[in-house]
Amino acid sequence: MRTLSFLGAALTAIMARAACGDSKDEVAPGPTSAFGTPGPNVTQAANIPCEATEKLTYHVHSRLTIHINNQRAPVPAEVGIRNTCIFWLHTHDAGGVIHVEAPSKRSFTLGQFFQVWGQPLSRTALLNNKTDAQHEISAFVSGRLVTGDPAAIPLEDNADIVLMYGPPFPASPAP
Repeated sequence: MRTLSFLGAALTAIMARAACGDSKDEVAPGPTSAFGTPGPNVTQAANIPCEATEKLTYHVHSRLTIHINNQRAPVPAEVGIRNTCIFWLHTHDAGGVIHVEAPSKRSFTLGQFFQVWGQPLSRTALLNNKTDAQHEISAFVSGRLVTGDPAAIPLEDNADIVLMYGPPFPASPAP
């Protein structure tokens, strides 16, 4: 009889958790650093759907490194990955590699990745930081300075993208 009571309580707890859903699908995870948090749960962002399986017809990788006031800011693991779906633009780990996995070859931008992430990126904003009289945003792709809006940077295979907010800036824009 005691076993039946225990099993009933366990089953009730499992059913209650299932009814509440998985927090990864329903709300944004908690902060990962002082530099930003993963984005909210959405089924589409930046005209990119969140689909049940990965689409590997077009598959490239870009590396993103972010420096805020000369401190490295992490790009979180599993940006764009939910328990029930995965965006065409996503990360698997905190190494800064942006995976582009789409059903066909097309152009994607860093701004679209930031929209999937739920973080601001523009000429005047990087994560929780805005430009002002003392601070600016600089962007580099494979060591070359990018002028214009960093959100327009294309996500191309093997591109090393470095975003910096400051000063101070690192001595080199290398990842």
